[in-house]
Amino acid sequence: MTTQINNNNDLLGYLLEQSLIAPKSWFGFPQQKLTGISLVHAIAANHADKMSPQEIVQYVNDLNNEIYNGIIKKG
Repeated sequence: MTTQINNNNDLLGYLLEQSLIAPKSWFGFPQQKLTGISLVHAIAANHADKMSPQEIVQYVNDLNNEIYNGIIKKG
């Protein structure tokens, strides 16, 4: 089964579904990648005049790591 993600609501629904199906592994690398791609586009749309593409990607990588270590791993 393939999940099609067209917007942030679809992404949130997908992550919620994954958390119910596999509670211990619901936010692994593939999920981090998906949220990272979505977040990169959102930040670029709002901050392209202030941040380079490299800065945006680095920020999202750092943020995903903080989310994983500070929220997911602790939970």
